[in-house]
Amino acid sequence: MAGTDKPGGRPWADIRPVNPGAGRLAAFLRARVEESGKTLAVLAKQIDYSKSQVSTLLSGRIPPQRFVTSLIDATVAPPLRERRRSEAEALLYEATHPPRAAKPAARVDGAAAVLDVAAVQARQIETYDRLTRALEQQAELRQTADNAARLIWILLGMIHELNDRVGALGRERDRAADREALEAARDKLARAESQQAEAEGELGRAEEKKRQAEALAGRLQERIAELTEELERMRGQGGGPAAPDRLPDLAPSTPPATSADPEGDDFDAALARATAINDTDGETVHRITIELGGQPALAVVPDNPSTSPDVPNGSVHELRAEAKSAQQDGDFAKAVRLYERLVAASAAHLGPDHPETFRSRYEQAQCTGDAGVPSIARDLTAALVSDETRVLGADHPSTLSSRYQLAYYTGEAGDFGTARDLVAALLPDEAHVLGPDHRSTLTSRYAHAYYTGMAGAPTTAKALYEVLLQDQTRNLGADHPDTLNSRFEHAHFTAAAGAPATARRLLAALIPDRERVLGPGHPHTLVSRFQHAYYTAKAGDPATARDLYAGLAGAQARALGPDHRRTLASRYEHARNTATAGDPAGALDLMTSVVADLERALGPGHPDAVTGREQLAGLRRRAAEAGGSPA
Repeated sequence: MAGTDKPGGRPWADIRPVNPGAGRLAAFLRARVEESGKTLAVLAKQIDYSKSQVSTLLSGRIPPQRFVTSLIDATVAPPLRERRRSEAEALLYEATHPPRAAKPAARVDGAAAVLDVAAVQARQIETYDRLTRALEQQAELRQTADNAARLIWILLGMIHELNDRVGALGRERDRAADREALEAARDKLARAESQQAEAEGELGRAEEKKRQAEALAGRLQERIAELTEELERMRGQGGGPAAPDRLPDLAPSTPPATSADPEGDDFDAALARATAINDTDGETVHRITIELGGQPALAVVPDNPSTSPDVPNGSVHELRAEAKSAQQDGDFAKAVRLYERLVAASAAHLGPDHPETFRSRYEQAQCTGDAGVPSIARDLTAALVSDETRVLGADHPSTLSSRYQLAYYTGEAGDFGTARDLVAALLPDEAHVLGPDHRSTLTSRYAHAYYTGMAGAPTTAKALYEVLLQDQTRNLGADHPDTLNSRFEHAHFTAAAGAPATARRLLAALIPDRERVLGPGHPHTLVSRFQHAYYTAKAGDPATARDLYAGLAGAQARALGPDHRRTLASRYEHARNTATAGDPAGALDLMTSVVADLERALGPGHPDAVTGREQLAGLRRRAAEAGGSPA
């Protein structure tokens, strides 16, 4: 990687990895930084690491999980963020779990004949990334060229009208009867002549933007053909998006309430809108030219700075930054309001079918779901999927991401049957575009199995997880978090299908692996232990369940706190299974203590506290009937 420029800085240093997996991860993360265009100084502030730490961790060391996740969030646009995060996590897992050193392979003609499968997979990912970006750039350039073509016709008509207006105002000046009328006519004439010159300048800019966009699109078409052929050789054919064909709406403008020259005001407003479109198109051409490794061509008329206060795009950038900040701070209600405004602004200035408008709509739906309103997030995503399918195609990466999110929010809203059907329809397209073993495809298969079970078919879900586990183990490894999650759900639906004893055995085998990979205090480890104790009781062994809950409650108190709801739940189950195992007196003491803590920590009206009081009352009745003294 030596010689690859950091954004806005010195060349990258050589990657000196601690193992091959760490090298692939460093190269992958560097590529994300380069795509974002952010300098290391800017990136360091966003992910809360120093610039030197970022540079060091991107040189081949194994970075912590938080660093990887933060860097992906800061450098990747939301439509691709989930996939990039999954790819980075897979590479991080590979770096932290390197294969054991094999015996030296026999040499053939002095060279080692070793096939690096991981390197082939990394090249596939890199090729697909480049193809996806090229298709997105091509769609942007086609829209830019279309914008420019339409703007050219608008400006030609405007120039013709202004030419007539200049002639009419010249005659009006010549016929002026008094000084006041003469000065008014002169002012209007000077204004019209200035507007005519400005319109001619904007016409030149639009013509140049059209030429540049068409030239870049031609270069991209060649690159797309090459990448498609390369990807087909490695993994199979992939699809591409159709280009949007709608000119961005001109931004509305409100003229002054009173004016001595309303016709001139109309021309000013139209010119301001034409300038805004030219500025936006110029920024697109400039950015893609840089991305393609060229130098931006000098336009006929220099562009205004993108941060100019009279350019609508400037306020859109500020609004996006504010919305993103609210989202990162966890203020999702505020983020939803800001994204709503951003969607409206993006649709007005770029067009409703522009990729940036789709991106804003995706984030609006995501924040709506995070704010706890999954049904509205589902409806927003359903409308987005319809539009992305129409503009980009059903198997474009952005559409695939939105289709997955639609299934997710549908499930979160409680409609598991529809969520199952949505994922079932998504899976063939993901397998075709990404490959059957891609992590996103495997994630969708996980969701399909889960929603199938939640929709009332636990036996089918159990069978789906069994097949999925074979593919996850082969592609991700037995210790990968996704594989461990599938083992947990497999046990759950095995019990739901009527085999709690089998589920108990499955969880007993899972717990040591989760402890080893995640740690004994990790929430997933603790949940596995809770379910193991629960199915132990369901399988008819309350005495063992009692002991399991007793040990678990202590571990939860240390990891989560003594008043955490899960800690209190384990104490409640400990008391209940103590009674079932034949020790009502001991159970009464345990239940009395946990009910008091439930009421204190959660409130006396909380459902868990109410259930605890009911169980306590039952234990007291049993103690009284047995001749004991109720506590």
